Order: sequence, then structure tokens, then C-alpha cells
Amino acid sequence: MRKKRPLPWPDQERRRDSRIKEEDKVVIELLTNGQPPDERTILNALTKDLSPGGVQLTTNTLLPVNTLLKMDVVLSRRRRVVHAVGIVRWARTVYDKEMFEIGIEFTQISPDDKMLLLEHTYKKRG
Repeated sequence: MRKKRPLPWPDQERRRDSRIKEEDKVVIELLTNGQPPDERTILNALTKDLSPGGVQLTTNTLLPVNTLLKMDVVLSRRRRVVHAVGIVRWARTVYDKEMFEIGIEFTQISPDDKMLLLEHTYKKRG
């Protein structure tokens, strides 16, 4: 019986959904206790990869782990916008602390938007 080797990246097997590499515009609004704060914070980002369960973003603002946010992902090839609420699961610095990669898990997404992401992901892969 073969022993399982540890994975080189700890979060590699945590992904439940198939991801596609794609660069789409994302508008992010930070939330406090699930609601927009009195002073709204709007950020722009680009997707690096995308799945029905979450997204990896590139942005110029570091978002701490467990930050709750609302986002609009513009699927440029479909000319559709996916609306979701998500939580930051991990973040890392790239490009000498000027750019950051952020992993976000969707926590609230409508069934229609989830289906749109499923179709989008699998049509692009196939």
C-alpha cells in the first residue's frame, strides 16, 4: 500500500469545484456584519481564476482573511454580471507589496447566478 504524499500547496485539495483561468472585472464592496458600513468602500479587481464556488482575484488592496464582501463579477464573454457575497479565505502578496492575490469563497449566490457560473465554467473547459 502506497503512502499518501503531502500536497505541495496546503489548499490544493480544498477546492470543490473545477476552476477556469479567466480575467474578468470585479467590483467589490466591503461589508461589516453582513451589511455595507456607513462609509462605503468600493474596490476594483480582476479574476485570475473562477469557479461556481469561489474566485481568485488580483487587486492592489490587501484584504485580510475572513473579510466579508459583496461582489459583482462581469463575465465579459457572456456580457452578464454575477452577484455574490463571499469571504476571504487566503491572501498573499505579489509584485513587491503592490499587488495581491486573494482567494474568496462564495457564501451567498443566487441559484441563477450559480447555474450561470456552472455553465460558463464547463462550456469554457469543453
